[in-house]
Amino acid sequence: MPAYLPVALIALVWLVIVILNERVGLLSCDRFPNRGAKWFAYLWLGVLMIGLAYLVTGAAMKPTTARDLAKVPFYSLFSLHAVLVIFLVGWWLATGRPSMREFLNIRREAKTEAAAIGLSVGLGGWIFTLMAAGLVALILRGIGLLNEPPQPPPMIGWMAALPIWKKALIVLSAATVEEAFFRSWLQKQIGLIASTILFALAHFTYAQPLLLIGVSVISIVIGITFWRTKNVVPGMIAHGIFDGIQLFVIIPIAFQVVGAG
Repeated sequence: MPAYLPVALIALVWLVIVILNERVGLLSCDRFPNRGAKWFAYLWLGVLMIGLAYLVTGAAMKPTTARDLAKVPFYSLFSLHAVLVIFLVGWWLATGRPSMREFLNIRREAKTEAAAIGLSVGLGGWIFTLMAAGLVALILRGIGLLNEPPQPPPMIGWMAALPIWKKALIVLSAATVEEAFFRSWLQKQIGLIASTILFALAHFTYAQPLLLIGVSVISIVIGITFWRTKNVVPGMIAHGIFDGIQLFVIIPIAFQVVGAG
């Protein structure tokens, strides 16, 4: 069955990760206090990978419609973030409960510098992402693969119509939880490119190629920032600014221009 093929592939990837860690220390940035804790971490990682593969694949095969969204409770938007937080807590316990600053790569020093970097990366990254997505759209249109302007997925329109406080919660949750997982944990394990690919795949349910390109570009920008600063705080700020501009400004204006509800 097609729905199970990605799950089987992810299970194979998980097995490769376990073998590589046993042989060459792929996950050597984390320290396990004993063998039992390490094998718990392996199983914990497998549950996360296979579970997310199943959920994302299922959602991609059955896109959410506007009618479906009308019945969705607001808190369900944070289900995936809750899963990521639970995973990080489990991994933190398995690695001997290191300090949260060490585990999440939060540097005490240079708080003002971190805020300035986050602000500049957020604004600059948004402009760069917009230009990159626009360039890709022109190329696709030039070679005949994009004949009409792409329609935004129903989820984007639904979020654009939410009250301000709900939008603020979405931005805050995405900026903190996604950066803690994809940068503080995942990028340290598998590197910038692989973590960016997985970050884009996590947004695959939008079913919009240009949006996925934009997600990939900003992920690379923030990932490079994390790699250079060794601090997750600038990335959280940049992520929040990027999502805030999109959700509070760009998307509502775009829907008003095209007359969409």
